[in-house]
Amino acid sequence: NKLVHEGVKFSISKLLGFIKGYDHYLCFVHENLCSLPGSMGKDLWRPPDYGIIKLNFDASFIQGKKLATTAVLARDYRGEVVGADTYLFEEVGDAFVAKARACEKALLFARMMGFRRLIVEGDSLSVIKNVKKKEEDRSVLRPITYHIHRLHLFFDEVTYNFVPCTVNGAAHILALEGRIKRVCGNWVDGVPDSVRLVVEKDWLLWNQRI
Repeated sequence: NKLVHEGVKFSISKLLGFIKGYDHYLCFVHENLCSLPGSMGKDLWRPPDYGIIKLNFDASFIQGKKLATTAVLARDYRGEVVGADTYLFEEVGDAFVAKARACEKALLFARMMGFRRLIVEGDSLSVIKNVKKKEEDRSVLRPITYHIHRLHLFFDEVTYNFVPCTVNGAAHILALEGRIKRVCGNWVDGVPDSVRLVVEKDWLLWNQRI
């Protein structure tokens, strides 16, 4: 669209990078739809069991600047926010690396907060699959997934789940807020109202599911 409407020209490397990213996106959409037969409107954020903390992660990526703002939102069995973190990464190759960094930051944040039993959720199927692989990761995410596997040693239990974007909305809004407000670290004064509204909506929909 930029080429046709604005006359913007791209290098071969950028064009190939776009095609690669779009291919990943199509795979994500296909598998997302296949995992939701007839129930697309019924996907809900689900609270964890007592004693477990659920961490939703996401990232806001600016391709032209190679900047990514990662976000981690922690909630307990009552659906209440018990921690939030955003972080800025520079020289990030693509959106999938940004999402992997967000997953990595989720574990680092959990360790800092002293959480022991975790459910880690994200809307990037590629990242979740690579993290859950038992064999050696040979993708570009290998250094990050290797570190994630090493971080497992600091926890009693870690479970990874892929969720649709609609379920990961609070983490997505937090990433956008972190980018706009340039917050790098723990949100000690609580999350923004925009995130709080999504959190409350998640809890309300969960209680109205029957």
